[in-house]
Amino acid sequence: MSKQGELPPTPSGLPVLGNAVGFASNPFGFVRESVRSTGDVVRLRFPGTDVVILAHPDHVESALLNREAFGKLDDFSVAFGDALLAVEGDRWRRQRHAMESFFSPSRVREHAEVMVTLAGQRAERWTDGATVRVDEEMRTLALRNLFEVVLGDAPPAEELDELAETAHALNRWFEPTSWVLPTWVPTPARRSFRRGVAAMREHARSLLASEDGGPDDGSLLARLAALRDDPDSGFDEAEVLDQVVGMVFAGHETTALSLTFALHLLGANPAVERRVVEELDETLDGPPTATDLDELSVLDRVVHETMRLYPPVHAIPRVAREPVSVGGYTLPADTTVLLSTWSLHRDPRWYDEPETFDPTRWRSTTPRERGYAFVPFGGGPRICLGRHLAELELKATLATICRRYRLDATGSLSVSPQMTTQPDGPVTVRVRDRQ
Repeated sequence: MSKQGELPPTPSGLPVLGNAVGFASNPFGFVRESVRSTGDVVRLRFPGTDVVILAHPDHVESALLNREAFGKLDDFSVAFGDALLAVEGDRWRRQRHAMESFFSPSRVREHAEVMVTLAGQRAERWTDGATVRVDEEMRTLALRNLFEVVLGDAPPAEELDELAETAHALNRWFEPTSWVLPTWVPTPARRSFRRGVAAMREHARSLLASEDGGPDDGSLLARLAALRDDPDSGFDEAEVLDQVVGMVFAGHETTALSLTFALHLLGANPAVERRVVEELDETLDGPPTATDLDELSVLDRVVHETMRLYPPVHAIPRVAREPVSVGGYTLPADTTVLLSTWSLHRDPRWYDEPETFDPTRWRSTTPRERGYAFVPFGGGPRICLGRHLAELELKATLATICRRYRLDATGSLSVSPQMTTQPDGPVTVRVRDRQ
């Protein structure tokens, strides 16, 4: 019997509350079990609304390519204003065109030396045998990379630590306990988010207004400032400030998470770490250059596998702009849709032993060949603008740290979804000098 015209099936839930309690208490587990028991198109019922989960590569591809039928959620505009990650249509094309040359692979390679230097400076703070909070360390390091490489700013260490806490608050908009509620409900997470946005906008405004310590001429912020001052560009200061907030979230938090997860996984898998170090010893005569980083195929596979097992963006949100058919079911207009990266990356149909950290699975395949079963940076026209920068930063940082230290993960790793995939608690690694 045809399902055309039918709503997607729903997992069992509670009267009135539907699936809200199950989702809020264990989002990853609940979505995974719902997909397993219900299918690749699952409708979760929350008070006052439904949310549809898509968990098949074909369905995710359709949603990412069909921008007429699937748009960005209003939440992104509420959260990030006119930032690139929130806007659509002509405004998105104008912003993307203005910024994409800065993130080209050739331009990104110019920053490898800075990334290696900053990682080395951070690692020098650690001592032999120390237990390091790598979640905090990588958050601050990723933010310094963003400020120096992208924004052309080098804030002092004490200011950077404060900015790192502020930037981390930007992740809290989509906490499960808030996200199932209307956007006007003032939850603690949303209040924290709004304070973070205000503080980050004020820092960017001060940087743009500074006559002595403004952004470096070659930075993206300098480029945006020039557009702000060009009456024909269409940019105003509010839009520039929104770009800064959007970049701090999208370009710092996600990279910091991938570095945190990679260091934990290397510390928990000594055989993989040994192979990484062997490759570094075989390839490098000193601090890695951009050309050296291109040669590190084992480290490439570690990066791919880390982002498969722990994708920093666990779900890509969209909204159906019109009634649309997916998997034979009909999604009404205004349906909120989550493209479940987490489910795709851990599905045994696409990956053997998907719960296992196994970088060797990437010897015989590539991210491109995996298609929409591997989407840590999204896909389609709106694929992450900074993906080349993020991959270079991951390799530069991991190579620098692994050359200096042996790693030993000192605890287990559990995660929960906010706007990104967040550790449930501190992530610690014991470091020992290789000398």
